[in-house]
Amino acid sequence: MDLANIIYRYVNRFINSEELINQLENIEKSNYSKNELLEIAKLLEQVKEIVKNVPIEIDKVEEKRLENINYILNSLKKIDKEKLDEETKEFIKKRYESLLKDKECIRDSGPRYQELFDLLTNFSVYNNYCLKVTDLELLEFITQYISVPLPPPINQETFDDLVASGIKEDKKEAIWRLAMNYARKNKDFSKIEDYFIEKRDHYYLAELISGVYEDLDLNRLIKKVLALKDYEFTKKLANTTYLRGIFTSEQEEEVKMFLEQERKDNK
Repeated sequence: MDLANIIYRYVNRFINSEELINQLENIEKSNYSKNELLEIAKLLEQVKEIVKNVPIEIDKVEEKRLENINYILNSLKKIDKEKLDEETKEFIKKRYESLLKDKECIRDSGPRYQELFDLLTNFSVYNNYCLKVTDLELLEFITQYISVPLPPPINQETFDDLVASGIKEDKKEAIWRLAMNYARKNKDFSKIEDYFIEKRDHYYLAELISGVYEDLDLNRLIKKVLALKDYEFTKKLANTTYLRGIFTSEQEEEVKMFLEQERKDNK
């Protein structure tokens, strides 16, 4: 795993400091120059020094993680398993065991996490790598995960450039994941919604609405969809069950009236 991924995984709490040290010690040396390797070696020593001297304390992020795990564990416990088939029982069992294992994992938080976060995100080799990547490479880097708490801090112009690079390569999944990573981070997703609407892709448009509806102008989006006068596309979108409850009754009525009128006109 290269340096950028190692740092990104730590910053987003996918690995702890023990795993961080292990991965830095086993980094693929052939990918870096002699000077870069010297800098990485210095970084590794600094990381070890922080781990040795700075404690882990539960912070709000870790509290929330444990709270969410406990909620799901309790919900799984309450399921009446007598009414389930064997396949579903096995799925629930594995899910429960996986969550229990995740709960027991030591996660860095508090002062240790903060000190390592500051050290890693200001590391020159990492920052130089980030400056050199193309838009498509950055898009692929960010969207290796569906969503992370701390994606790279980018402005709207850079965000739109990433969307454009994805559209050029027709990377619908990556573009959707990009939106998920920047949900509720003051980003304008209109270019993404336009792309899915233009492509008549009801699946990804529905996924976008479901995931980031708080960031969308739903009235504007509905007008764009209806302006296509595409009965089948609109019907598929309207029949997506997990979107129910997101739109207001007025918005749902507007779509319903459109579908009824289109059906009459095409008889």
